[in-house]
Amino acid sequence: MLNVPTVTPNAISELSTREMRRAVLRRWLFRFSVLIGWGAFVGVWYFFSRLVFDPQQLPEPHVVASESWTLVTERDFRTNMQASLLRVLGGFLLAVVVSTGLGWLIAYNAWWRTLLRTIVQLVVSTPIVALAILTLVVFGVSSLGPVITTAVVATPYIMMNVAQGLTGVDRRLIVMSESFGRTRPQIISGVLLPSSLISVLAGARLAFAVAWRIELLTEVFAASEGVGFQIRRSFESYDVRGMIAWTVLFIAVMLIFENLVFRQIERRLQGRTA
Repeated sequence: MLNVPTVTPNAISELSTREMRRAVLRRWLFRFSVLIGWGAFVGVWYFFSRLVFDPQQLPEPHVVASESWTLVTERDFRTNMQASLLRVLGGFLLAVVVSTGLGWLIAYNAWWRTLLRTIVQLVVSTPIVALAILTLVVFGVSSLGPVITTAVVATPYIMMNVAQGLTGVDRRLIVMSESFGRTRPQIISGVLLPSSLISVLAGARLAFAVAWRIELLTEVFAASEGVGFQIRRSFESYDVRGMIAWTVLFIAVMLIFENLVFRQIERRLQGRTA
């Protein structure tokens, strides 16, 4: 006769306590590994700046940190950072609007699917520097050029994820909704959008990460203000500290924005679908 272990409330409580401790331990180990990684990065930076390169070529981390703080306290910092942020958001939102419509065409029309996939391959394979220079030629030095370039480069990422999310919807849910007499707008808002939202969000997050990099590069060539323009000015005056400081500040702002917006939305969606 088999001896079946007895499951008691105390055993369940002990098991849940162990799992909580393991989860907390894993969380702290992850944070510690992140700190170790950043410490190693700073250490390698110090090594190269002191032993490999000249300080004028690669300033030390504390020098860049001091320069970054100086830039933050200046008036021009807010103006240039705001200009870059508005261009990133403008290009990204334009890409979202265009990608939503094109994603629907790819998901439900074979002819458009073939055509747009060819265009996507063309855009993705085009060097980013070539697009930035083309923007300068077409739009000149203006705010419109970086916005258009950002939208063009970010659109394929969102578009393909929209199409993938729509084609991945369970067809039985659509048939069931139709059998209950739901209209097409109700099916779109109640079935298609919620089912494909996580895939769309993943594409949007990737597109945003690409968008601010492209926008920064385009500003170097085709802008009269913004972070990219300040990097170009620092390059022309051979101010390596300024170049690195502006780059670090822009990356920090973009990462903070991404974590505050996309990660929070992703957590809420995962909580609803769990």
